[in-house]
Amino acid sequence: MYAPAHATSSIVGTDSYRTHDWLEVAKLDHYARKAIRDWGTLPLWNPLLAGGQPQFAHPSDGSLSPLILSSIAFGETLGMKINIGLVSLFGTLGLFVLLRFAISVSTAAALVASVGYAWSGWLPARVAVGFYESCLVVAWPAILALWLLPGPARAMRRRWTLGGLLLWALAIQLQLALPVLVLLMGILWLATAVQQKLAGEGLPGTLALGGLVILSLAFLLGAPKFLPMLDFLGEAEFRETTDYPLHPDAWYLDLKQLWFALFHHVPEFPLVDKDGNPRIQEYMTLQPTAGVLLFALIGLPRVLRRSHPAWPWTLVTLAFVWLSFGPHAPLDAFRALRELPLFASMRGPLRYFNYPVLLGLCIVAAVGFDGIEDWLKKSLGNKAITPRALAAVAFLAILASLPVSLDSRNLYRSSFLYPIDDLPPQEQLASEGLRQDFSGDHLLNLRTYVNVRRGVPTIYTPEDIPLKPKAAPAHWLGATGEVEVEPEYRGEAWVTTENHLAGDERPVPGRAEVIHYRAQEILIRHDLDEPAIVVVNQNSWPGWTCGDRPLSSAIHEMHGLLAFEAPQGSGGQTTCSWHPRRLKLGLGLCSLGLLSLGLLWPWRRKEARKGADDA
Repeated sequence: MYAPAHATSSIVGTDSYRTHDWLEVAKLDHYARKAIRDWGTLPLWNPLLAGGQPQFAHPSDGSLSPLILSSIAFGETLGMKINIGLVSLFGTLGLFVLLRFAISVSTAAALVASVGYAWSGWLPARVAVGFYESCLVVAWPAILALWLLPGPARAMRRRWTLGGLLLWALAIQLQLALPVLVLLMGILWLATAVQQKLAGEGLPGTLALGGLVILSLAFLLGAPKFLPMLDFLGEAEFRETTDYPLHPDAWYLDLKQLWFALFHHVPEFPLVDKDGNPRIQEYMTLQPTAGVLLFALIGLPRVLRRSHPAWPWTLVTLAFVWLSFGPHAPLDAFRALRELPLFASMRGPLRYFNYPVLLGLCIVAAVGFDGIEDWLKKSLGNKAITPRALAAVAFLAILASLPVSLDSRNLYRSSFLYPIDDLPPQEQLASEGLRQDFSGDHLLNLRTYVNVRRGVPTIYTPEDIPLKPKAAPAHWLGATGEVEVEPEYRGEAWVTTENHLAGDERPVPGRAEVIHYRAQEILIRHDLDEPAIVVVNQNSWPGWTCGDRPLSSAIHEMHGLLAFEAPQGSGGQTTCSWHPRRLKLGLGLCSLGLLSLGLLWPWRRKEARKGADDA
């Protein structure tokens, strides 16, 4: 994935299914990089997408996350690859620590299971489909380890604060995966509570407190993104999915399909593979290594013992297997979840629910390897033989995992095979429209994503956000690449008056033009023979101001566009700026989060430092 031939400056390919979702995030990272590096400002507003929208509030935008630093430094494509490598590393190390110190398996067992986790086909399948946000969930084991590891109160407080920071960095882009993490933590806590209650112990209050601290810190630190995002979704009339998801990729249809998801990579055919077996689409793929599956089978009898530390994880895995079948299970558990916030917005729940299944398999596999190690120690009296035997078993497990790792390598590389030069810039600033049914030449398909690199405003209907653009394009690109002129287009800025809005057909008294779009600032030049209304070809949105010029409510109501009243005069310039409504409240909550972070962190006391120095 990091080979120079594939670490290109753009990731555009003829296979739209595998590359376009990458570009959905890449275009946002590109504009964030340009805004920060070239203009010295955050990309609060993006005037180039769908008639203008609040970019930083978009669920897929990561400009308020530390992960954006890699895209700023290295470009959006290589930066996104670096981030996937980082979260994969964090997740693998986190799983090792979780297994070693929370589940209490041996070092060899934790190592084998962690390698199997890193080499599994789940992540490369997500890379292949281009769903960048879901790739970030592979770092969850690090968050779970910071939450679950036992120890002194000071050590746990330190880990909880680090867990909150890590979750904040990921949560900016986790979207609908975030409630799944909360659900996972809730089921795990409930299973642990049942285990302790049956053992005659009290409820795990410390565990509940730690989870609450991690989630609360992540929310407070991410409030500058979350609150404007909720406002954005509300203004865009974002609604919960009214239809229950029943398309073929939303669930495992039967046990046979789950069986093939465990062993098969993505097939070439849309409904069945070349052998006529059930389709295993990218979102369905689990593909743990052969070693993980074998050791999980061996470890299953051990984890079913109620006293085993991994017993709660058995219940977690079974719960998410059940959820992954949705209406095809004997009892549909997802219908109850749809009553909770965000779950009803899931168009393909399986893409979120099968990850905990993979995680549970790796944990049970570690227990299985640990059982083999215990058996070898009991069977082989010579201590010198035992490490060699364990090394041989571990080597065979890793060797059996090579086929999956090679499949993963091919999937990684196939996602970045089609570099392409940027489309030439337009000579004159004008919006371009794309019909909902546009297809044909892949260059036309990709204009939605690459126009932002050309500085071309693009009018289209976003797939993920039901935003209806009010701005008009100079022309539309049709289904087969034909150009259709839009008769209502008057330019990126135009002039009207109250009389013209009422039906006056005389020539308008002046002209206007957009000098430049720069994030949340738009510079307009206008020459007016009399006081008039200057209209900008941008969606009207709460938070716009145009200096001391009053905004035109009539244009907002009639056309849904940004407009302001300007006085008579030639050579006039006005800068319109957008200020998010809930950003200040979010910054206030973020300040509270930083204060909480400082209070929770177990700082060393002066007396303790003095005692250490005296010693």
